[in-house]
Amino acid sequence: MIIYNTLTKEKETFSPLEKGKVKMYCCGPTVYDYVHIGNLRTFIFYDIIKRIFEHFGYEVKQVINITDVDDKIIKNSMETKTGIYRYTKMFSEFFFEDIGKVKIEPATIYPRATDNIDKMVEIIEALIQKGFAYKAEDGVYYSIEKFKDYGKLSGVKVGQGLSRIKSDEYDKLSISDFALWKFWDEKDGDVFWDASIGKGRPGWHIECSAMSNRFLGDTLDIHCGGVDLIFPHHENEIAQSEAYTGKKFVNYWVHSEHLLVDGRKMSKSLHNFYTLRDLEDMGFDPLSFRLMCLDSNYRDKLDFTMDNLKRYEKTLNDINISFKLLEKLNESDSVEINEEVDTIYSKFDEALADDFDTHSALAQFFKLLDLANIKIKDGRIGKSEKKKIIDTIMKMDKVLGVIDKGDINKDVIELADKRKELRKESKWAEADAIRKEILNNGYNVVDIGDSDYIIVKKRNHV
Repeated sequence: MIIYNTLTKEKETFSPLEKGKVKMYCCGPTVYDYVHIGNLRTFIFYDIIKRIFEHFGYEVKQVINITDVDDKIIKNSMETKTGIYRYTKMFSEFFFEDIGKVKIEPATIYPRATDNIDKMVEIIEALIQKGFAYKAEDGVYYSIEKFKDYGKLSGVKVGQGLSRIKSDEYDKLSISDFALWKFWDEKDGDVFWDASIGKGRPGWHIECSAMSNRFLGDTLDIHCGGVDLIFPHHENEIAQSEAYTGKKFVNYWVHSEHLLVDGRKMSKSLHNFYTLRDLEDMGFDPLSFRLMCLDSNYRDKLDFTMDNLKRYEKTLNDINISFKLLEKLNESDSVEINEEVDTIYSKFDEALADDFDTHSALAQFFKLLDLANIKIKDGRIGKSEKKKIIDTIMKMDKVLGVIDKGDINKDVIELADKRKELRKESKWAEADAIRKEILNNGYNVVDIGDSDYIIVKKRNHV
């Protein structure tokens, strides 16, 4: 496998720390609000990387953290007069609902920052002892001048006249000592921990260093995130972790690019800010957004438009109809096409192994569906030929995750069977009334000749 490494700015052959295993840390959500579709693109990217490694036989330990204490969370929970644990639990649940809708498979573990304060304190104490951190009047800070390799990921250079930055977020051009631990003050309310280093709470950056170390060890195979995290967050993680362990923190840094909306940065002030729930309210299938993300290179900006989403909604519908029609196709004697299917599958693998190129992999997936559609039009397929195509499509979809495999409501199947009998009796008006009832239940029925049918999920933009 070939991976573009943000650290070296080159594509490199992947070599795991332990044969056949991958240790991967992914920066997860800060649960102060619903995740937006830009976040969701990144989380789909994490899922694809995990699926691709598993596709090639690796055992993946994937850690995705839940940041449940930071400046925004404290501010929002206090403004809404909601306790921080209740507040973050609510938005954590919304996060898990959303990733489930776009078929993101569960990570190995989702550690919460507030469950790992002890590890953060342990690291901070060690950094103070080693001379990389110091106490100030309002907290404990990391002295970036003490870490000679600071800037090796982002290219940012350390200059003179450094100031201290207490905020979790700061100007992208500000090279400053950053807070590891923030001493309690009144604006934090009841959010604090009584620690050996002082009463207070952690800074944002130390949270990921602590959780990655606790659950994956001193050195990771892969660390993932969006490009917006390269500086300062990931640069600061490197400084903290490598000063603490004396070892290389991460072998491969992998970052996904921004999502734009109509060519512009997504922003509430520009009224182009969307969550998955917004798209659902407009009638879109969440998997159409997943398909859109897969059809782009993760290192390219993705320009989201409603017209494009409608196009992917139609493509998603076509994929599922083609697959169900193939499953229904009667078997007969036919010419074997194993070699052609194997060639397509080999090219699919080659694309995935070349820096997670899902765009090119999708092209091979569609090529195989086109082959299936030819057989569907012929109306006949050999038994082994049908099994070969279906098995290969399913192996591809184990990576892509775009085919609907959910159980169809039993009542809907009974309605469809009743409609089929009415059609046989030429009772068209009654059959049409049942079709509408099926639509109202969230499904669509597609007729196969006069005597059979398939049922697919209803999609409003098709």
